[in-house]
Parts: sequence; structure tokens; C-alpha cells
Amino acid sequence: MDSLLSVLDRFDPAYPASAALVFLLIMAPVWVFMSWDDMSNLRIRNGLVLFVLGVFVVLGPLLMPINLYLGQLLQITIVFAAIIVLYAAGTMGGGDAKFMAAASPFFLREDWVLVLMLFIACALAAFVVHRAFLWFGADRQTPLWLSWRSGKRFPLGFALGGVVTIYLAAAAF
Repeated sequence: MDSLLSVLDRFDPAYPASAALVFLLIMAPVWVFMSWDDMSNLRIRNGLVLFVLGVFVVLGPLLMPINLYLGQLLQITIVFAAIIVLYAAGTMGGGDAKFMAAASPFFLREDWVLVLMLFIACALAAFVVHRAFLWFGADRQTPLWLSWRSGKRFPLGFALGGVVTIYLAAAAF
């Protein structure tokens, strides 16, 4: 319990604040669109995934120390390998897997416990909000959204965008 409290006390990610702010301002609209698209179509577009990755690859060396930037690039490959295993096991969709790998350089390894806690909180909140909207009749307002009738499938992009946004906002401010 003490370790959990120490992580919550340190809800100040070690990510460089100026880089976090720039990435947050550029990427927040992308994550909002991705969440919306994932809820309506149950997919995360390859173009969005490539854009997320491209923003980091292009702006990262301008905003971060080079050794940190190179470490984050290595992190992408490690996360991608781990995510492929989870995807192959059927635990998530392909778009979610690609997005998690592409968004991984926006998180520092040192903050993995914080990121995991954010993911759990955002996933639970997204699930509750999604189901509450369904219960209150949102499916009548947006009848073509696939996520309303997807059975066990859940638009995880809805939660993933929240994780990245909250993490970068905490680092920036």
C-alpha cells in the first residue's frame, strides 16, 4: 500500500514538461478523433497511428535530450513486440495494439506504474461512461455506431486517448 501511495504522491511524470506540452497540444485533437472513430467504427485508422508515431519521430529530437529520445525509440520496438504477443492471444484488437506501440514513446519507462494505474482508471471510466450512455439511450442518437451492438468488444481507443492526454497534461503542468 505504501508503494501505491508513493506513486500517487509522485503524480508528476518525469517527462520533460516543454515536450509534454507541445505533444499534448498537437496530439489531443488526434486522440479525441481517434476515440470518436473507435466508438463509432470499432477501428483505429492506420493513418492516425502513423501520424502519432510521425509526430514523435519528427518533433522528439527537437524537444527532448537526444539520449532520452533514442531510448524512447527503442521503447517503441520493445512495446510493439510485447503488444503483438497480446494481440496474438486475442486480448485486444489490432488497432489498439498498433496505437499502444505508436503512443509508447509519449511515456517514460520510469513511470510505468503510473501509466498502468492511469490505464486501469481510464479503461474503467470509459467502460462505465460508454455503458451509461447506452443505458440512457445514446444508441438512438447515434444508431450507426458499431460499439453499441458489439457484444463483448469494447472500443479501447476511447480509454487509450485518455491515458495519453492525462499523462502528458500532468507532465506539462
